Amino acid sequence: MRTAIAWKLMLALTLVVWFGCEPPKSTTEPAATEPTAETVETPVEAAAPAAEPAPEMVREEATVGVGKQSDPVPVEPTAGDIITTPINTYFIAKEQVAFNIQIPQAMSLFKASEGRSPESEQEFFDKIIKANYINLPELPEGHKYVYDVAAEQLMVEHPQ
Repeated sequence: MRTAIAWKLMLALTLVVWFGCEPPKSTTEPAATEPTAETVETPVEAAAPAAEPAPEMVREEATVGVGKQSDPVPVEPTAGDIITTPINTYFIAKEQVAFNIQIPQAMSLFKASEGRSPESEQEFFDKIIKANYINLPELPEGHKYVYDVAAEQLMVEHPQ
């Protein structure tokens, strides 16, 4: 008797999970928009270069938090924090290892072996980053890594 009830309960749960609940379907159709003369580009307008100058670029030190996937930890706890906090912590920890451990250690080794700091950005990326297999965090769109020779520092260049 108990096994029959258990099987029926398992079947009911399986059907609920299998079919689930679908969101209600809207009965109204989205209105079709006709292109107006203001929204249609002419070939001359499409081929014309943008009149805006390139945005001014700003440099800041490459530190934890510059990566694309490192979101700041929210102040107010939410229900999703039990999942998102460990994921955010993972990406932040990867950045801390790269910026606070790997790059300073590789720079120290380079200075000890060569007796100087890297003299160019190309030398920094070839002999510090690539030679030591340092994986830098992916940056957001429009950002790029730059080595400042005078400051002997890895920087991030981005639009203001």
